Amino acid sequence: MPFANVNGIKINYEMQGSGPRLLFIHGIGADLKNPISIFKTPLPDYFTILAFDPRGLGETDCPDEAYSMADLADDAAGLAAAVGWDRYHVLGTSMGGMVAQELALRHPAVVDRLVLGVTNAGGASAGPSVIDKLDCMSVTEKLKLSDTRQDEAWAAANPETVSRFEAQSRAAGEALHANPAVLRGFNYQVNAVLKHAAFDRLPQITAPTLVFGGLYDGSNPPEVTRALAGQIPGARCELLESGHGSWYFDPASWEIIAAFLRC
Repeated sequence: MPFANVNGIKINYEMQGSGPRLLFIHGIGADLKNPISIFKTPLPDYFTILAFDPRGLGETDCPDEAYSMADLADDAAGLAAAVGWDRYHVLGTSMGGMVAQELALRHPAVVDRLVLGVTNAGGASAGPSVIDKLDCMSVTEKLKLSDTRQDEAWAAANPETVSRFEAQSRAAGEALHANPAVLRGFNYQVNAVLKHAAFDRLPQITAPTLVFGGLYDGSNPPEVTRALAGQIPGARCELLESGHGSWYFDPASWEIIAAFLRC
């Protein structure tokens, strides 16, 4: 995979597809090696997609200094400029949606259309603030946070799924703590999420915007999604029959996103 020198660090990126330019920004802890990949969706059939390992994760450099959403937004915009992109669509999900908000606010001239998925604007409008408490949560609590339908009764009826999720969570945690550099980068992301506060500035966004969320997302409930969309002039709001992550597996999600970006 190629690298670009941006803001004093080396960023690992990948580009696939054809058509209008689309910059994709991952959620917390995710990088290009994540099996839930933007390149495995229908979007590369319609767009040239640029995705990357964020500062501190994957093959991108991890400086030993804290960073903010603004820093991550400047990295994303700087990478796009480094590959010769002067204007493009932006899609950010979960924490990537926070980065995308800052990108649209700090670099409005480069954003054609903006999609913010399963995310929030921080502050009082953010919904439950649990990103720094996940290690202390039970498997059932995590499942319900991801999808409110996955409550205690659901867990009792689906023990094999719960066991599989528990094993996956344990393995991911062990892998994270086994690599000090990646753990440091992840913790910097957590701090950036906790300090994210864009709600009062969202009316400054000028790009046509789609905001989507899951009706059963326990970490970004529907009222948070509606409040976020309501702050952005003319934004379209879509609530999907999904949780925080399961929207990825719903073909309707990609139809809505592609249709909006192709307008």
